[in-house]
Amino acid sequence: MFIRRPDTGIPSDEELLAQLRSGKRRALAPLWDRYAHLLFGTAMKYLKDTDRAKDLVMALFTDLPALAAKHEVRAFRPWVHTVARNRCLMELRNRDPHVDLPGEPIAEVSDADEAVLREATLQALEAAINQLPEGQATCIRLFHLGRKSYAEVAQATRLTADQVRSHLQNGRRKLRIILERHGPER
Repeated sequence: MFIRRPDTGIPSDEELLAQLRSGKRRALAPLWDRYAHLLFGTAMKYLKDTDRAKDLVMALFTDLPALAAKHEVRAFRPWVHTVARNRCLMELRNRDPHVDLPGEPIAEVSDADEAVLREATLQALEAAINQLPEGQATCIRLFHLGRKSYAEVAQATRLTADQVRSHLQNGRRKLRIILERHGPER
């Protein structure tokens, strides 16, 4: 299995990530020691295969310097867990596109039916976004639909990055509530 060294605990995850971004690959070792076993557990939960789970964790740590350079990471632990989970789901989808993934019911539909369903979903989402307070709706549109970064949204809206994060978090929560109530209010 994965061997763990005792954690001396001096640098934080985020400090190690900053070192990794600056090219210090030795910062991978403490991150490995802290998270390899947790990520292996996550991979086992989804893949249910020891060798594939080990391979996925190894590949993730191999890609970690490039991922760290590409993404703004505020909290390493939840971020790396999400990356591992998403890689597991992608591997499951690639292996069998019709596999029943958690939270994704599988139904046999034609391309035309799928297009109609997708359009109805997008219309429901747009109607739900229209029900949000102005700041939340604007941030949701710019960040998720416009694919803008936190900094770009902050600049466009003249809000601070923390205000943007708050609007996004509250907006997503309200969207989920609206959509769970069987669609937008009329």
